[in-house]
Amino acid sequence: MSPRNDIQNIKVREERKRQIMNVALEIIAENGFANASVARIAQRAKISKGLMYNYFESKEDLIINIMLDGFNQLTLSFDTNKDGVLTEEELHYFIDSSFETLKNNIHFWRMYFMVLLQPQVYEIITPYLEKTLQPFYETAINYFIDKGYEDPIAEMRFFAAMMDGVGLHFILDPDNFPLDGVKKKMHRMFK
Repeated sequence: MSPRNDIQNIKVREERKRQIMNVALEIIAENGFANASVARIAQRAKISKGLMYNYFESKEDLIINIMLDGFNQLTLSFDTNKDGVLTEEELHYFIDSSFETLKNNIHFWRMYFMVLLQPQVYEIITPYLEKTLQPFYETAINYFIDKGYEDPIAEMRFFAAMMDGVGLHFILDPDNFPLDGVKKKMHRMFK
């Protein structure tokens, strides 16, 4: 058997990192951030505690990576051509793809929101979250300016709150939440 090449090593490392993040998300959702030790996460991920530090500097670094990765998953479809200008078509594509992302991995998003809403986690992630979301906020504000909204900042915050609220309500009660109907209403609201 030949040794792995650099690309294979990177792939293995990314897969292991993803596994650790998924295990950590489960443990933090089950036990809370304060009660989720690095040792417990390493044990469930079937790696040594020392090896865990090859992937993440600390438990705080791990939670920052988990939370930012989740936000990155949701924002991939925002301004799809990444030119800094949001079109109406891109906004509506973002609505559709965000709902699909939630629907296709509800277990992950249920844990994700449970962890994000823990005060200790939110305190750690807030500075990183604000920095990560700032370009998206600016692009959305410019969109609402271009569309002639009276208060583009309030409109951007309203849109973000609507998306957050829909996501939370859907993951709490997916069997009874009328996702398609709500999605249609959001499309009508932002025409």
